[in-house]
Amino acid sequence: MTKKLLNNKSGESFGFALAAILMSISIFSIAFISEGNKITGFAAKENVDVNVQPILIMFKDVNSLSTLAAGNYYIDSDGIVYWMGDESKPAIAKVNFVDESQKDRQIYIDDNGRVGYVLNSIS
Repeated sequence: MTKKLLNNKSGESFGFALAAILMSISIFSIAFISEGNKITGFAAKENVDVNVQPILIMFKDVNSLSTLAAGNYYIDSDGIVYWMGDESKPAIAKVNFVDESQKDRQIYIDDNGRVGYVLNSIS
């Protein structure tokens, strides 16, 4: 009887069909599991210069910067405020009115929200 099963060609098609079904189930399972992760495919990284403008908090003048967290900041000549907490110096705010004496200055905001000017110049 086993010889009859081994010589039967319909057994080969059954094994092929079983393998195809298992392959289909595994592909659909992976697709179902990754659906929640919002993975839609693969992307290749290219060296493209993308000029992304940060979303800046707008302030009317330097005194209104008192709502920012305590720390060191830098105001450039265009009124852009940079956080001086690390070396990257990210832009975080824009001051609409900046007096000439307040441009290109490092400021300090204390825990009480007082804005003061740092006397040392930035190199």
